[in-house]
Amino acid sequence: METKNNLIFLFNKYFEVISADTQELLQKCWQLRYQVYCLEAKVSGFYPDRYPEGLERDLYDERSVHSLLIHKPSGKIAGTVRIILPMPGNSGAQFPIEEFAGNSFYTDNVSLRNLPRSQLGEISRLIIAPEFRERKGESLNAQGLTKNTDYFTEYRNQCESYLPWKVRSSGKNIQRREFPHTILGLFVAVVRMSAENNLTHWYAGMEPVCARLLQTFGIRFTPISPIVDYYGACQGYLGNISDVLSEIYQTNRGIWILLTNDSVLFSHYDWFYKINQSMHA
Repeated sequence: METKNNLIFLFNKYFEVISADTQELLQKCWQLRYQVYCLEAKVSGFYPDRYPEGLERDLYDERSVHSLLIHKPSGKIAGTVRIILPMPGNSGAQFPIEEFAGNSFYTDNVSLRNLPRSQLGEISRLIIAPEFRERKGESLNAQGLTKNTDYFTEYRNQCESYLPWKVRSSGKNIQRREFPHTILGLFVAVVRMSAENNLTHWYAGMEPVCARLLQTFGIRFTPISPIVDYYGACQGYLGNISDVLSEIYQTNRGIWILLTNDSVLFSHYDWFYKINQSMHA
């Protein structure tokens, strides 16, 4: 039990997820997005002069829920993520991934044909703050990823034992990475927002390297499009939340406990209850 709970202990020691449900907190999300997309990474299409207030926001924010990941020891924002929700009364309203890659969706993907659009959300603007992606090559990527890193090898031992690892930051004795990659903390926020909004499916547009990192933690999405050019190389993905969480339970029990708060978040879902019953049978 001590090993199983070690990941939760580390998360609670270093991080806190807060809902960006006030104008002040939303501005902190938009400020970080502006800093990363417009000033730091200089992503094509995110030009600073388009955002004179220093806030990167778009029309999808009006139908989104947002979270901030706070680094407790420093009080700094470690990252932000949003989920774009379905538009009430307009089941045909498209998600960004449908707008930029919909024509490229794989036609043989059966799961796309019967999506419950009222319970579908798109994971978007998943960003890690610069201070939390300081290793070589990470600073150029909003998720703190490098294309040539073998994440499976790097995190394999952690995924098996959930034991901490440490690096120094900027020459200071600040142990910011006893907890695994910060992206896992942001995924805690994703799962919480999904449960709060009764979602059953996720869309996501990601670089393949991001999908590979998530797979290291047992978080597997299904590709639904080839790689397309959408502010860089991006692939469309779909996740059935029940299937994703079931696989995490089977492969990374400690991560499952962390993400679902030991099943509390989804206990009211019929499908989750059935999964729990079968898993504990």
